[in-house]
Amino acid sequence: MNEKINYKEIIEKYPWLIQKEQNCIISPDADGMLCGLFMSHFLNWKIVGYYDNGKNLILKNNIKVKDCIFLDTEIYRPNIKSIGHHISLLRQNNTEINLSNYSSCLNPNNLRYRTFKENFSKKYPMGTIHLLISIIGSVKDIEFSDESFFVVLQADGTINRFLDRYSENLRDWLLYLGAENSGHVLNRMLSKETTLLKINKEYVEYIQRFVKEKKDKILISEKNIIKKSSFNLYKTSFSDICIQSTTDYLGFLSENTGWEFDKSRWTFDDFCLYEFTKKIVKPGVRTFNKAVQENFLSLAITGNVSMEYTLEQPDVLP
Repeated sequence: MNEKINYKEIIEKYPWLIQKEQNCIISPDADGMLCGLFMSHFLNWKIVGYYDNGKNLILKNNIKVKDCIFLDTEIYRPNIKSIGHHISLLRQNNTEINLSNYSSCLNPNNLRYRTFKENFSKKYPMGTIHLLISIIGSVKDIEFSDESFFVVLQADGTINRFLDRYSENLRDWLLYLGAENSGHVLNRMLSKETTLLKINKEYVEYIQRFVKEKKDKILISEKNIIKKSSFNLYKTSFSDICIQSTTDYLGFLSENTGWEFDKSRWTFDDFCLYEFTKKIVKPGVRTFNKAVQENFLSLAITGNVSMEYTLEQPDVLP
């Protein structure tokens, strides 16, 4: 018998996941923006900031991070709430990690003991949006448009997992989430009648319209350098071009999911930009423990030769 997630226990441990009117900070990519749109629509959350892959933080003025929830990243601070899906542990034992620092962080890999050394090939293969949909859908009726099938599946390349070499792992996680149950929101979303030809057409159109033009994300930085054209002169607001591109993409997501995009709930101006230090090293006991000793803010092991982590310098969290 396959193990199954216990949504009741998850919500009891992380009750903020289903609370209304929360402030959130999202990753500025397709997965993050879908998360923001979803939580804004169903629970009236406000998107007050963006965490740019560990390099920068944009946060609405007069807001403290302890009063926010990070979506699509894991924050190594016990007083900061977060949910993400990256491999954030080197192994279960014999490192200097203080697990209590992750006490307010929900990560499906940690629920199933997936680390770099233990079952790395069986890590969570979907996006944060799919986990959020499953959790919120366990206590609330989730409505979505018939066109949501492709839009939601493209987040983090999840649509590719159905046919590539990771499809067996995807099936294992779908069973874990309970998606084969006819009442599960992912089951209803995935049961849409379609054809491979139509999926191919939609995917190509999406790539050409958004991905190739980098319009499926907010370009805060490129290669660790601030993208000046995305901001006004003082970096207290996004530029008109950046705002238009972002709202066009959010409008596309809204149209295809049926989830309302309320611009007033999204932060595009009146913010501060905080710059951090991001390090990329080869994962190992020595490098992992060094990151712990340096009190990293967030960390993700993305492959056999790449571990990325962020330090609060030169700026610190507000």
